[in-house]
Amino acid sequence: MGRESELDTAAADYVPVRITNLAELDVANLRFDFDLTFAAVLMHADGTVYHRYGSRGPDAADGYLSLSSLAQLLRDTLPEHREYDRAPKPPAPAAAQRAIELPWLQQRLAAGQKIDCVHCHTVNDAEFRGRGERFAPDDDDVYRFPDPARVGISLDREHQRRVTAVRDGSPAAEAGIVAGDELLALGAQRSVRTLADVQWALHHAPAAGGALPIAWRRDGAEQHSVLTLPAGWKRCDPADFAWRPYKWNLSPAPGFGGPALTAAEKRRLGVADDRFAFRVNYLVDWGDRANRGKAARAAGLQKGDVVVSFAGKDDFASVEHFHAWVRLTRAVGEQVELVVLRNGERHTLRYALPR
Repeated sequence: MGRESELDTAAADYVPVRITNLAELDVANLRFDFDLTFAAVLMHADGTVYHRYGSRGPDAADGYLSLSSLAQLLRDTLPEHREYDRAPKPPAPAAAQRAIELPWLQQRLAAGQKIDCVHCHTVNDAEFRGRGERFAPDDDDVYRFPDPARVGISLDREHQRRVTAVRDGSPAAEAGIVAGDELLALGAQRSVRTLADVQWALHHAPAAGGALPIAWRRDGAEQHSVLTLPAGWKRCDPADFAWRPYKWNLSPAPGFGGPALTAAEKRRLGVADDRFAFRVNYLVDWGDRANRGKAARAAGLQKGDVVVSFAGKDDFASVEHFHAWVRLTRAVGEQVELVVLRNGERHTLRYALPR
């Protein structure tokens, strides 16, 4: 049986709904990691969500996506659905709120702006703006939908409840979990089947720390313990956060960007192979963030400049890493130096990081 027909067979008892425009999505109930490019939600018609599917890590957008793992999830969830139909029903979900009704989007519409499509990242943008843009780099709500690695767990790509590794000294290790265990429940997620289920439970766990119940199966026996989470456990290195589109909401911002130099370009400019450098091909001097690019331009930055150091750092893994690092480790108004190459000469520029 081919992979496509396998998925079709597994989905025979489901009513699939494909959503590419989130304008009418009930964001009060139907939540998932809006930084993703693909997500599937398995739910009852009354709004009860059984499972979420579609996660990624810092390395690849499709790192945890496959037709075979999605087909397995569909098959495994059917017994849960039938059991739910037989059981007493929980209270109805809270009143719906369509994404297009979010205040920031309503303000744009009232100002005469056209909104052709509400993308996943648009929901993030709208909710962030609706909070008054108050997040700071040390605000734990920035670190949404944490990767299981934050608690010391790695999961299998195909069988996503199966633990493949446990980091020594981590909350998972202290709880007694070992490689080969199969997660069954975590926190408020009563049935774990996917990486996204684990991230959902971690997303709703307190950033301040505490005890998070966890259950798993080993050698056919169910076991229970708690993950003891320290304060600040949701935070991660900027390199692990870099893939998230959500970073564009955060301040401070450099106000400019561009592509990384190739190895050949670095050699021509005399930049060491192991150092990071990128060429500025835009300054953000448009829209409601125009102050960012204007601040960099006022400092003397020009399109075509090659940035070889920013705030004393020249070992970024990527341009995305650079943008995440500035937002997560620097402060608004902080004075920074950037070193650029222009026409074969080095220039040191200084400016205060804009909001």
